[in-house]
Parts: sequence; C-alpha cells; structure tokens
Amino acid sequence: MKKIFTTLMLVLAPVFGQVIDFTVDFTPYVIYYLSAVDISTGESNVPLFLARLERTQSAPDSVPVHFDFEITVQSDALGFYEEETLVHIKTKEESPLILTAPITMTNQMLTLDTRQLLDDAGNLVNMNLEVVETVDLEQTDELLNAVIATGRLPDGIYRFMVTATPEGGSPLMRDDVLNVSSPLDLQLIAPGGALADTASNEIYTSYPVFQWDSDPCMVPGGCEFLIRVAEFIPSDHSSVEQAIESTTRLPLDQSLGFYATGYGATSFQYPSSGAGDLELGSVYVWQIKKILPTTFGEEELLSEILTFKVKDFSEESDSDDGADGGSDMVIQLLQTLLDEGDFEQIFGENGSLSGYSSTGTILLNGSSTDNSTVQAMISEGLNDKIISVEVSE
Repeated sequence: MKKIFTTLMLVLAPVFGQVIDFTVDFTPYVIYYLSAVDISTGESNVPLFLARLERTQSAPDSVPVHFDFEITVQSDALGFYEEETLVHIKTKEESPLILTAPITMTNQMLTLDTRQLLDDAGNLVNMNLEVVETVDLEQTDELLNAVIATGRLPDGIYRFMVTATPEGGSPLMRDDVLNVSSPLDLQLIAPGGALADTASNEIYTSYPVFQWDSDPCMVPGGCEFLIRVAEFIPSDHSSVEQAIESTTRLPLDQSLGFYATGYGATSFQYPSSGAGDLELGSVYVWQIKKILPTTFGEEELLSEILTFKVKDFSEESDSDDGADGGSDMVIQLLQTLLDEGDFEQIFGENGSLSGYSSTGTILLNGSSTDNSTVQAMISEGLNDKIISVEVSE
C-alpha cells in the first residue's frame, strides 16, 4: 500500500502544482472618469493595468488559461451598501488562452472585437471575450445622475480584479482597491491672510515655512504640490490676483510658473538659494497648485491667495520719539525669539522683568552687535547662536 500511495502522489503532483506565474501592475490615478471604461462591455481606452502570464518550469508545453476582468463598487452615496459588480468580462468557457510563450496584455486589449493576441514569441493566440455581468445604469438613478453631472466615478470603494485560471487549476487573482474621493479641498494655512489684514499678518523671517491642508491622494507618494510667491506692489497691482500673475520671487525662473515643493507633503520652507530675496518691509502673495493624475491626464487645482508682510523693525524704531525707541525695538526682537508663554513670564505683567527696558546693549556670542544684525539673523534662522540682552529697571 505504501508503494501505491507514493506512486499516486507522483502522478498527481504535476496536475495540481502551480503551472503559471501571473503578475499585474495597476496604473494609479486620483480621479477616474467613467468614460474611461465602457460599463456595458468593460472596454477601456486608457491604461488601467498591465498583466503578464507565463508558464512555470514544471508546466507542460501549452497551458489553457481562462482570463477575467471585473470592477466592483461599494458606495453609500449611490445606494450600493454592499459590493456590487459594475462590469465583469472573461474569456469564453470554450475558448481559453493557449499559453505557450509569455503573454503581456493590458486592459486596452480586452475588447469584444479582439480575436487574437501576440505572445512574446510572436505567436498568435486566439481570444474570445464575453460580458458576464454589468450594472444597469438606467435602473441606478444615483449612479446615472452622478455620471451625467461630473463624468467621474462617484465617491466610493472600487475594486479592480484581474484573474487568471489554468484549466483544471486554482484561480490566481490580483486586485487593486481604490477609495475614490474627489480630492478637491486645498486650503492655505500660513503665513498670511487677506490683503486688508496685512498689518496683522507680519512674519519675522525672510525664510518662512508655508503650510497648507489638502485631502490625501490615494496614489503612491501622493499628489504633487507646487508654489508661487510674488511681491505685491501697491502702485502696480490692484488685486492679489494681479500680483500673483506678475514677476515671481519663487520660482526665480519665470518660465516655470510654479516651483515644485514635492509629493504628498503639505509644508515647505522658502529656499535660501534659487529664489529671490523676501525683503524687509515688503508685502508678498503666495498660492499653491495641486496636480491630480486622472484617466484623462493631469488636472490642476489652485488654492486661494494669501498675503503676508516681512516685518521691518527699523520702521517702528524710526517712528519712535526719544531714546527709548531702540530699546523698545530690542524688546520686540526678544518677543520674536521667545515663544509667547516665555515672553509673558519674563516681560509680561507680574513677570520677573516686568517694567524693565533694554539699555541697548546686545551681545552675540560674547561680542557686541546691533539691532539690524539680530533681525537679519532672525530672518535667516538662528543656528547655534547665543544672544544676550542687557536690561535695566
């Protein structure tokens, strides 16, 4: 009995062993336009996936393989509370693909009119497809209305499934699950505000960190963001829109239009090279552009425009009367260097130095310096510098 059992195992192994290798690479998009896929046939004119079929070393010289492509959706907004099939196509039961050499195919090859494919060896491979299941758009008012209104796949969870099944074997399924939402939110956070509020939107550095908020893009690495910074000149510009379209400080190369900040990240520090200087006392406008990859190519989303001013302490010093102007400026510099809580604890009401004023003596790493030097350092960022200010009651 032991010999018979062993013999059976040797015979059955090639039948039930893996006879094909199957890999699929899906193309990432943020927005899927429904016209990219014919829901009635599954045909598509844009790349959604690239699949590769090949025999394993232990497989016979030819392997019949059945091929399936299915798209499902679950969307509360559409009334699909469970996973529903949008379209499902497959090779006809009597007409599997005959795999001898590797076959590379895309979804664009999957049409009801396609009768043959070329494998990697140049052999013609017969293929006949049929539609197994499709959603009835006329009976799905929510989906139909959403398609008419936007042309896009409505928000929901979509699943793209590609399956290869060797005849007599187990199916090999590869899928890509997409949580489709329209990533159209793009809000600037800081620095700045409205043009009318420039006085209250001053910053204390010529190298600010720009921050914004946006919905995440469900693609590897995220969506690309770009920034544009220009000076607002009251004598030349009547609006922030006019200023942002004028000569830019960033990018310095005017042919670029916008400066790439990277993918996914929603903050960016003004660079110390490759950009125009942000001058003390000047007003600037900035805007963010977001690039959305879609099945119809890239789309651009623009943010609103914010305005900020780079503070110039000398303006206040020049307007102050008496000898205390310079000392008041030093206290303001200290307020810039310290966070709000620490400053209030030291110089605020009941603070340890409440009522004190600066004598005007400033030491930088033990050497005497002046207000303008300190402000320049604040603009460029302090790197391991020690500043000491002498105060008197």
